Amino acid sequence: MAPVQSLPVVREATSEAGQRLPTWFWPVLTVSGVAVTAGLLYWWLNPSPSPSPSQTKSQRSAARPEKPGADGAEDPEEELPQDPFERAVSLKNKGNKYFKGGRYELAIKCYNEAIDVCPTHKEHDLSTFYQNRAAAYDQYLKAMDRRAKVLRKQVRKLQSADGESVNKLRMALEDMTAVCILDGFQKQEYLMLVDTILKELGRVEAKIAIRDRQPGFTSHHFIQQYFQSFAEDPIVKLLAKNTESDSDDSPEDRDNATGGFMRALKDLKDEMYEQVIDHCTEEIDQSGAHVNEAKLLRGTFFILSKQPNEAFQDFNQVIEDSEADVSLRVNALIKRASLYIQQCKDPMKDPELSFADFKQGQDLDETNADIYHHRGQVHLLIDQTPKALEDFNKAVELNPGFPIAYVQKLYTEYRIASTSDNKSEIPKLIQQFQDAMEKFPKCVETYALFAQVLSDQSQFDRAEDVYQQAQKVDPKNANILVHRGLIALQAKGDIEGAVSLIKKALEVDDKCEFGYETLGTIEVQRGKLKEAIELFDKAIPIANTELEMAHLFGLKHAANAQTTVSKRFGISLPSPMGE
Repeated sequence: MAPVQSLPVVREATSEAGQRLPTWFWPVLTVSGVAVTAGLLYWWLNPSPSPSPSQTKSQRSAARPEKPGADGAEDPEEELPQDPFERAVSLKNKGNKYFKGGRYELAIKCYNEAIDVCPTHKEHDLSTFYQNRAAAYDQYLKAMDRRAKVLRKQVRKLQSADGESVNKLRMALEDMTAVCILDGFQKQEYLMLVDTILKELGRVEAKIAIRDRQPGFTSHHFIQQYFQSFAEDPIVKLLAKNTESDSDDSPEDRDNATGGFMRALKDLKDEMYEQVIDHCTEEIDQSGAHVNEAKLLRGTFFILSKQPNEAFQDFNQVIEDSEADVSLRVNALIKRASLYIQQCKDPMKDPELSFADFKQGQDLDETNADIYHHRGQVHLLIDQTPKALEDFNKAVELNPGFPIAYVQKLYTEYRIASTSDNKSEIPKLIQQFQDAMEKFPKCVETYALFAQVLSDQSQFDRAEDVYQQAQKVDPKNANILVHRGLIALQAKGDIEGAVSLIKKALEVDDKCEFGYETLGTIEVQRGKLKEAIELFDKAIPIANTELEMAHLFGLKHAANAQTTVSKRFGISLPSPMGE
C-alpha cells in the first residue's frame, strides 16, 4: 500500500509521506462530565457544549422537525419594542406562538433571543424564558427521536452518487446534529447515527467529485516517497540496474533504450514525472519489448495523477497476463489491492477485494516482503492490529533491511502495548526506535513515527527534537513542519506558532493536503468556520484518493453544519481555543 500520511491532533500517524488511513483512532470527548466515545472527526471538531440552558452552544446544524408548518421558515418580521425588557417579552410571546404551532426550532430561537436581551435583574422573567426554552427543547427532541428511528433505516439506502442523495444526507445530518446538541451529546445512539450519516455523505460526495475531477499530479516529493514504500518494486530495481550499467550497455540494450519504456525510466530518474505516462503509452502502442513493464509503470503514474480507473485497467492487464514476469504481476496486485481499499464503494467488500489480491500475490511469490508490509497497513486501517503486526514481522523477516517495514512493526508494537496492560514494554520500544534512527539514518519514516510515539507519551520537547532531525534528513517534507505545528499546539497551546509552521509547510509544498486539512481543523477550533471551510475546499481537489476525499468532505460538512445550527437556533458560536 502507498505510504500513509499522518492525521491531525486526535489520530495517530503511520507514515510521513503519503496517503492517509482515516478513522484509525477516535477521540474521547467529555460531555457534561461523561466520557463519550465518538466516531469520525465530526466529534473531534465538536467542543463539548455546556449543559446550562443559559450557556448552550452549538457545533452543528439544526434540524427540520417533521410537523406541519415546521419547515424552519419564520413568519414575517414584526417590529419589536426598543426597550430591552419589552423586547424580551415580545420575543417570548412570539416563541410561545411557535411552540403552540409545533414549530419548536423557531420557538427555541425566539427564547434564546429573549434571554440574550432581557435585563439580568428580571430574574423571575428570565426563569420563565429558560423554562419555556427547556420545554421547547424537550418537544423538539421527542420529534427528532422519531426522526432518528426513520433515518437509521434510510441512511444506508442513500448510496447512489447523485445530488438527491447528497441533499437527503445533508438534511439528515442537520436533523441529527441538532438532536445531539440539544441532548448534550449524551445518547450514544445519536452520536453513532451522526457518524454513519457523515461517513455516507462524505463517501457519496467523494464519489461524485472523483468522477468529475480532472487528472493532476501530486507533488514530486510525494511521488518519491511513494516509491520508497516498496522494497521489491521491479520498475525501481530495473531503474537501479540501468543506472549502474549505463556505460556497459550492449548494442541491443542501446537499441531498447530508444523505446518508450526506456525513455519513461529516464523520466523517472530525472524526475520528469509528467512525461512518464506518454512514454509508457508509446511503448504499449508500438508493442515494444517492455509492454507489461510499461503498463505497470503507467498504472502507477495513473494512481499518482489521480486517475484510479485507468490504473485499474493497466493493473488488470498485467495481472491477467500469465506470461508476464511474476514480479510485475505481484507488484500490480499489491497496487490494485491498495486501490480497492482506497475507493469508497462498499466498506465491507472493499477490504475483501484487497485481501484477495494480497493472497493471489502471496500464492505467486510468498517471499515478497512488499505483500506483507502493505497488507499490514490494510489490517491497521480496519483495526486488526494483531494481524497487522504479524504481517510487519513477516516483512522484516523476509527483508531485514526494509526500513519502513521495520519502523511500522515497532510502531504497531507500541500501539498494542499502549492500549493494553503491557505498559512496561513502552520504554523498551522507545529505545528500539532510538536504535532504529541509527540503523536507518536516512529513513524519515523512522524519525516521524518515533516522534509520534514521544508525543503520545507527552515527551513533547524530545518529539520536537526528533522532528527537527527528520527535517534535516528530508528538508522538502512539508508534513514534518505540520507535525511540528501540532507539537507547538499540544505542548504549549501556541496557536500562532502552530499556524506559522503549517503555513511554512504550505510554502514548501503547496500540494500538502495534510497542511490545509490541519489548518482547517485549527480554524474550526478557533470558531473561524468560514476560513476552515475554505481550507477544506483547498484540500479536497488535491486529495490523492477517494478515501481521503471522503474524509475531507466529512470535515467540511461538519463545519457547514456548525454554521447552520448557529443561524437556525440564534446561538453564537464559541471559540474552544479561548480566542
